Amino acid sequence: MEKMEFEEMRNQFAILKKQLDKQEIISNRLLRETMKAKRSSINSTERMCYVFVAIALLLTPLNFYTHAWGLAFSIVTCLMMLFCAAATYYIHKPVDDLNFLTDDFATVARVMAKFKKQYNQWLYYWTPILLIPWLGWACYDFGWKHAPEGVNPLWMCFPLLIGAVIGGSIGLYYHFKAVNAAQDILDEIQE
Repeated sequence: MEKMEFEEMRNQFAILKKQLDKQEIISNRLLRETMKAKRSSINSTERMCYVFVAIALLLTPLNFYTHAWGLAFSIVTCLMMLFCAAATYYIHKPVDDLNFLTDDFATVARVMAKFKKQYNQWLYYWTPILLIPWLGWACYDFGWKHAPEGVNPLWMCFPLLIGAVIGGSIGLYYHFKAVNAAQDILDEIQE
């Protein structure tokens, strides 16, 4: 009698263990699918960067031919856009190479932490180093060198500054979208 009860308990325990194993696999799969969905926010940021660089590369020579900018400024702007595209590729490459369905969580966490750190360094260090002198040169080139006669050069700088505020706002939106997605992935791994 005791032996039958013991066997029945063992069978129930085995059934319960199978159910728990299935539940763990489902939650692991759901976690990986959620991380994969968060990566789409990071990828959309990368795609938008490439779109903005392509637009800038197409419009910069056009601005030179309309005599809105000087040749040196147009060339430096194109080189800066290419540098930004290369940096975006370099920062996003490890994330693009991740396979969220098969890579272990430690690798995913390491790559996401590095991505987040590099993305923040780009915002806090490289963006001001590149944009402040570029914007000053743009104001000088557009406002002082190519302003129509009789127009205050400062008035010519206002459209540039308004464009810088709009562009900076768009850039910050996409920056925080990518960094928050990386942080969400890190938080989900830690839980």
